Amino acid sequence: MSKSKALIIATLVLGVTSGVDAQQQPATPQLPQAPNMTFFVTGAGLGKGADVGGIESADQHCQMLAQRHGAGGKTWRGTA
Repeated sequence: MSKSKALIIATLVLGVTSGVDAQQQPATPQLPQAPNMTFFVTGAGLGKGADVGGIESADQHCQMLAQRHGAGGKTWRGTA
């Protein structure tokens, strides 16, 4: 096999394996768990700026965030 063919084949193999690695998603990091917390402050919005969709939506968002951190067994309320 000529050197140019070997180089082309090596390049194709590297390209294919690089593409496979790039498509694999990293594992979701484990979030810290805090079942005993009594309050929290977050900057994680709904993606609509300051529009949280009203009090019920803000409460629901807070409940979901607390659930992700192991504290969903309590009732959480959002405040402005």
